[in-house]
Formats: sequence, structure tokens, C-alpha cells
Amino acid sequence: MKTMFGMFLALTLLGGMTTGSAYADDTKTETTEAESLPSVPASLKDKTFVNNAKLNTKAQVYFIYKSRSTCGICVAEAPAIVATHKQMQKAKAAEIVMLNIDVDSKAAAKWARKAKMHFPVVAPEDISGIDFPYSGAQTLPFVVALDPNGKKLGQANGQDVAKFIADWQKYVPDLDKKKGKK
Repeated sequence: MKTMFGMFLALTLLGGMTTGSAYADDTKTETTEAESLPSVPASLKDKTFVNNAKLNTKAQVYFIYKSRSTCGICVAEAPAIVATHKQMQKAKAAEIVMLNIDVDSKAAAKWARKAKMHFPVVAPEDISGIDFPYSGAQTLPFVVALDPNGKKLGQANGQDVAKFIADWQKYVPDLDKKKGKK
């Protein structure tokens, strides 16, 4: 299971990147209840974040976002994703983590700084070996929503990523209770 993500990433990089748009809000998971999934925070604890961001280890949902600075759609959607992350920080219920696939950490850090990304941006050299199940298309950008235990809640790619992340509140159970709503 530990190499599943590494194999996915290698196939994605070797297969070439395409751009497009597809949205899948499926709650099916690729694992069975009997499988033991590593937690998302545990899978990311030893990773290098190029922007020195701090991971919200108590989030109820994690948006694992694959992107790079040379992808036009990725760059176009970045401001909306950054704005959504500010909302998430206030609620402390969700987190965005970018798996940056730029050529190196220097390029990743430059983009994170320029786009004012304050969510964790994993260094390109450090994304292999991430332990939770991760699936996706050969399309950039790509995002998958996971609960803290690694269960897939939904995914989107292409031009639908920012909209999918903007709907983060629907993936957070009990958010209305925390706000005092009934």
C-alpha cells in the first residue's frame, strides 16, 4: 500500500499531463472496511513543506491537491484555492495539502510564495511514499478529499478543482453544530 501512491505518481509523470475537466463527487472508497488505513496527518508528518506551513493535524477533511506552477489551469485556480484556505483556517475543520510536482523544491517554493499559499506544499522530491490511498486521473490540477483516516470522500480535476474545494463545508460533519446552528 505504501508504494501505491509512488506507482501512481510515476505513471502520471511518465504518461504525460493533460488538462481537462471532470468532477466526481463519489463517496465510494477503493478500500474495504477491513483494511487499515494510515491517517492523513501521520502520512504527512515527516514530509518537507517548501513554504514551512504547519499542517492542521486536527482537520476533519483533507484536500490533497496535485498541481504545478507550469500548468495554466493550476495557476488560474490558485487564487480561489488560497481564498478558500483562509476560510478553512478560521473554522479549523479542513486542510489543503498540495503535492507539488514542479521540477524541484526551488520552483515549488517560488510559486507558493508568489501565490501566497499558506497551506502545506509538499516538496516535489518528498511526495513519493505518502502512505494513504490516492487515486486520480492524468489531469492537472487534481484534488481528492479524504477524511483523517484516509477514506476517499470525493475528487475533482481540471477546471473543477477550485469549485470542489470551495464546497469543503459539505465534507465536514458537525460543522453546523460547531457554529451553533441546528
